[in-house]
Amino acid sequence: MNQSIKAKTKIINYLNQHFINFYEDIGDGTERLTIIYKGCKNCPDKMIESCIYFLSDCMECRVYYNATGAKWCKDSGHQSELMRLLNYINATVWPRGSDGIGGSLYKTSHLYTPRIYMTEEGCNDITMTTVVPYDFFELAPLETEDFFTACLPELMDNLT
Repeated sequence: MNQSIKAKTKIINYLNQHFINFYEDIGDGTERLTIIYKGCKNCPDKMIESCIYFLSDCMECRVYYNATGAKWCKDSGHQSELMRLLNYINATVWPRGSDGIGGSLYKTSHLYTPRIYMTEEGCNDITMTTVVPYDFFELAPLETEDFFTACLPELMDNLT
């Protein structure tokens, strides 16, 4: 079984075990899983969206605000200030993934280096993206799954 199919199957099992709703489709010609996180108290419409793309040699996880957040950014007239803020976040914020239960499963660590940016194709989506090679995922599957589904959405909610 190739690495992308194996990783996708493992992540789908994780999502099902944790009752996280998702759907599968093709985005930009690549298989992906799309997840909607509701109840994000600080975010526009109290939700965050994410996609996990299964590329040939790695997974790419994108977490972003919904269309309302993008519209606010586009209509604000403060894109230059927002870009300065995003640059500051990229230079100073280094999230630490955790198991959410005080280190019982694994220790908190800086395993991933997500970057936050505003998309340029006119959508004005504020997106946080991280890339994880499949060989690394095989070494730290639970940490990666938790990072994709808990750490990144929580960080985006807190940054709001």
